[in-house]
Amino acid sequence: MELVDQAPVLDVMPKPSSHSEFEIIRRFFATSNLSFPREGIELGIGDDAALIEVPPDKYLAMSMDVLISGIHFPEGGDPSLIANRALAVNLSDLAAMGAEPYCFTLGLVLPHSDETWLAGFSSGLEHLARQYNCPLVGGDTSRGSMSISIQVQGLVERNRAARRSGANVGDKIYVSGTLGDGAIALLALGLDSHLGSEFTLAVSEPNAACMQFFEDAYFKPQPQIELSSAAGKLFSSAIDISDGLQGDLQHILDQSEVAGNIRLDAIPYSKSALDCVSPENRLLAALFGGDDYELCFTVAEKDCVELESIAKELGVSITCIGDINAGEGIDYLGADGSPVEVALQAFQHFSASTLTHGSRLE
Repeated sequence: MELVDQAPVLDVMPKPSSHSEFEIIRRFFATSNLSFPREGIELGIGDDAALIEVPPDKYLAMSMDVLISGIHFPEGGDPSLIANRALAVNLSDLAAMGAEPYCFTLGLVLPHSDETWLAGFSSGLEHLARQYNCPLVGGDTSRGSMSISIQVQGLVERNRAARRSGANVGDKIYVSGTLGDGAIALLALGLDSHLGSEFTLAVSEPNAACMQFFEDAYFKPQPQIELSSAAGKLFSSAIDISDGLQGDLQHILDQSEVAGNIRLDAIPYSKSALDCVSPENRLLAALFGGDDYELCFTVAEKDCVELESIAKELGVSITCIGDINAGEGIDYLGADGSPVEVALQAFQHFSASTLTHGSRLE
């Protein structure tokens, strides 16, 4: 990891400290709480590359997200919360594959090497890294406009990887948790949304409990690692919901060459969403908002009882919202089962300048 001087950039951080790049690494990243030992990690931070052992009966699952200040997180935000969000959204990809977190690398571009900011950022990474036994094993730092790149590695048994291409006609469609909270959080936090000017809160100011809920939904999404670890063997396909239910489910349908339906009255919402947003905007947020980082997955009907038993034992909320059918596309159904017209589309990452999640190469 090396801090390199480049042309002057817009200040979004306090003035620089006098630490060298090697002192930054030693003090904030090569710490026992972040770059800790783990079986299979032969060599981490401190050499030209990490050395990682991959068991012969497993795949190494890898995913990467890039987060840019002012686009994927607010400028001037709490560095510990920014770090938590940056690592959590990557771990969510591992959950979608049924993979156990193994380790991660970090690419950090900063306008200044500010000690207070770095300490907070490092602390935010430490919390999730320890929680999921996923140490930092290397990376790079540079000087420029603030951005964060994290690549996560996970291990998954060769016959257990949950791909997008495995959904079958007759499967049930499930989601974990509640949907729409990430998009609604942007409104509650006073940030921009790509959902248009009519996408607003139904209250002038959310109460303290709702504000805390939405702040946590945005900065502290909960990757469904435990659910995928315990029940992933039952998933015929899976994806994490980063771009909205409609767009992410469509990825499964396209790659599996099937169609699906969504029962709109079955979509699960949080109490805060019910209290603060109209029914129309709740649906808009769930289908097209993104930033939920819950799982959407399909399961054979014969496995649904076992799935729901596992989720109940874990204390994880899951909801069956539809079915996989022959054909193509998504049909939306009302409470009486009749078709409902839904107009809009999932977030497109190169069509608008918004504060939301980025897209990986797929």
